[in-house]
Amino acid sequence: MKKFIIYALALLAALSCSEKAEYDQTLGLLSEYNKLSASGGSTEVAVFSNTDWTVEMDRQVDWASIDRFGGHKSGYLVFDFEPNYGRARRVILVFKAGDQTRTLNMYQNAYISDEDCIMELGVKSITAPGVGMTEDIPFETNLIYSLDEMYLSISYPPGEEPDTPWIRLTSVERTSISIEIAPNTSGVVRTANVRLSHTDAGSFNSTEGDTLQTDPITIVQNP
Repeated sequence: MKKFIIYALALLAALSCSEKAEYDQTLGLLSEYNKLSASGGSTEVAVFSNTDWTVEMDRQVDWASIDRFGGHKSGYLVFDFEPNYGRARRVILVFKAGDQTRTLNMYQNAYISDEDCIMELGVKSITAPGVGMTEDIPFETNLIYSLDEMYLSISYPPGEEPDTPWIRLTSVERTSISIEIAPNTSGVVRTANVRLSHTDAGSFNSTEGDTLQTDPITIVQNP
């Protein structure tokens, strides 16, 4: 706390000096990253400025909110966040004042470690008719609050990559997923491997996420 106060006072002093020239707009934050508890709660974010500033989240999420979208000179905002029952996640606050931009990564710790995550599909292979089909596949997972973040990863044999993917994920539910296989107009048998994937926020000071995947399903479609 003592280091925080000293740093804040020093930053305020620097901003006060810059106020001598109105055109010298200044915007500062205490850090670039904020690590949040998985249990949820709220935290205050200090903003140091000598002018008007705005703030917004880089994307809309249903687990976090802010109590204001701007301010005049130095102040703070309140960031509220819901409990996280899944893997690590983040949203980025983007602050702007004049031509200056600062970002703050709001990183929420995981409740379930990667080692304890369950993502299992109930089949190993599918043979599809040439006219196409919709297939429901049994699915087991404990990431029940992250279903809308899951996506299909598709790989093809070398040299057989299509111009347009012919397999599409249509839904992810707690106990099953649904895929749609387009009609095969190529005139030859075609093959693909598909996995259900989920990418989290990675480590708190990185923008690289860690991806978990199911075992692959081999899909063979007749012409």
